[in-house]
Amino acid sequence: MMGYAAGTDLTNKYGNVESIAFVDSTSILLSGDGIETKKRLLPREEFEKSLDAQGFLLRSSKHPHIELTEYQKSTVTSRLMYQSILKELVSEGYPATTKVTYDELIKRVESQHPATITTNHPQWKTVCRHWRAWAQSEFNDEALAGVKRNSPIRLNVATEAFIQHYIATVYSCNNSAFKGAYYRNYKREAQEASLKNNEIKIASQRTFYRRLQELTDAEKLANFKGLSEAEINKRLTTLRKRIKTYYAMQRVECDRVSLNMCLIDDKTGKPTPPISLYVAIDVYTRAPISVVLSFESENATGGLNLLRQIFMADSNLTMNGRKPTALIMDNGPGFNNRLIKKAAERLELNIHYTPSNQPAKKPFIESFFNVLRDHFFSGMKIETQSGETSIGFQSYSGKRTNLNTLDTIPIAKRADIKVSDFKKLLNIFLTEYMHKHHKHAGHTPIEKWKQSIIDTPMPSFTYGQLQHCFHVSQGKVSNKLQQRGTVRCLGQDYYSNELKQLYAATKTDMELGENPSVSVFHDKLDARKVTIQATLPGEDIPVEIVAANIDHHDTELPVSFSELNGIDTLTQCGIYQEHFSHTPIGHYAGQITEFVKQKSTRKKRRGPKVASFNKNTTERLSIEERIKKSHKVNELKSQISHSGEQDNYANTIVSQTKEMASTRSNDEGNEKQW
Repeated sequence: MMGYAAGTDLTNKYGNVESIAFVDSTSILLSGDGIETKKRLLPREEFEKSLDAQGFLLRSSKHPHIELTEYQKSTVTSRLMYQSILKELVSEGYPATTKVTYDELIKRVESQHPATITTNHPQWKTVCRHWRAWAQSEFNDEALAGVKRNSPIRLNVATEAFIQHYIATVYSCNNSAFKGAYYRNYKREAQEASLKNNEIKIASQRTFYRRLQELTDAEKLANFKGLSEAEINKRLTTLRKRIKTYYAMQRVECDRVSLNMCLIDDKTGKPTPPISLYVAIDVYTRAPISVVLSFESENATGGLNLLRQIFMADSNLTMNGRKPTALIMDNGPGFNNRLIKKAAERLELNIHYTPSNQPAKKPFIESFFNVLRDHFFSGMKIETQSGETSIGFQSYSGKRTNLNTLDTIPIAKRADIKVSDFKKLLNIFLTEYMHKHHKHAGHTPIEKWKQSIIDTPMPSFTYGQLQHCFHVSQGKVSNKLQQRGTVRCLGQDYYSNELKQLYAATKTDMELGENPSVSVFHDKLDARKVTIQATLPGEDIPVEIVAANIDHHDTELPVSFSELNGIDTLTQCGIYQEHFSHTPIGHYAGQITEFVKQKSTRKKRRGPKVASFNKNTTERLSIEERIKKSHKVNELKSQISHSGEQDNYANTIVSQTKEMASTRSNDEGNEKQW
């Protein structure tokens, strides 16, 4: 029960002010206001019931005037629009807090302010709460502004972008739950970034924790055990919405997927080992910016090749050669190795490694792998020149972990697509994917990419400009520099005018008869150029000279050392095509020459070979002799099949068969001999 006494001011249900003139244990005398002074006597019990039902509202003491913010002023204006009309209704006799009054209020508001018809009106209880606060303040409009809070200024675009990028990379690369350490590191990096961009401010600790909590909560849902694949994909979609990017190449996720499928080698016509794909995808646009087809286990060469393909393009997939701001990779041998780290250092790229066995740390690349399996390997329409059609690759067996995957036939025997045709089809699929509307992202990757290039201009590079950055492998500790300015590396000769000058500058300080030693760094998959490092006399810092292959410097696409040295083993290749163009048609479909039909090979027989009819006829054997000879061969086969020394029997078969032929007239002797 609220406290009251004589002299207390009240607001009745009609909005008029009354004062308690007298009060005792049984009754209360109220004195009204207005032109006509009215007094009325109420039973105290009835008065208290009406007070509890808010028929009377105690009027609060006057508060000093407060300075309203612009946001509070707009709030007062919007609330006063409803409360002023409600006051008119109360003066007409409507109870202030009933549902009937609220319905009539909404009708009058929409009638007097037509613009509110398409907006959301405040709820019934909200209007009642505002009315109570307004009436208790003696209809002081400032009471509708609510409590004034000292809230920090909203983050600007630059600050929001920096904190979101920092949290996304920290979340992807750590398992620690110590939020305080994350925030301390964030403050240091934000201070450094603000020196380059004064728009970047340091967010509060509370804001930082709230942003981080959004990601970690979504991650817990995505990593929950025992979920169906459909539910996992649904929760990963929620997680992807939490990771925000603001321009193309701000966050690039890289990974490798192993596939239960073999191809046909174009040169040998034989099945390849099971294939795998290295893929890099831009999170902001959802564009696959690099794809490598591999025929070997995960290794450093595959990851380095994926990094190289980011800066390459063809007439079909012409992505701008931007440098990624952050590369998100896992700890596999294809990415966490010396070659990748050295190349990233030379390219000035930032690599963030995710913890092991946590695919939710890279939700965008995992989503793209699902698209590949469903729409490319299982859903693409493949047509041959003769009219034969296939939906999906018949040689693809699906995920090994899928219970519906049937591997009754070995995948090598199911292979029916040439490597060149597969690269062409994959190129077509990626082109169509770039021009399709992405349901979850809400845009088309190619359009989003082009718009980002305009909105956020950044330097672009070609592979030719950055080719030397991938020279991170070294065959020997040192190589000898020749007088004519050449050096030999892995069976190939390289020349440069600068090398000739280097020879002249270092030869004078060398002993007679000995050529200067230099360090040669190369890229195994691109033998067109190498980088030579040498330290000039009297200098401490080595110089770098890029030298071109004497015989193959003008080759348009990269060529590996293995190819130039005659080693035809197929290991890996990019999917870019030198002379191929595809115009998007709106659906996933491609044409190849034919499906390869593998020739079945007859299994080699074991044991002695039965003599043919012509051979027996040439030897002029009778029927009885032929039967006996056949029985003895079968007996020998039986002995071999039941003996553990099959190889020894196989070596003696020919000699024993010859003895049979030479002694065929002496049946008794043959039986004793065998």
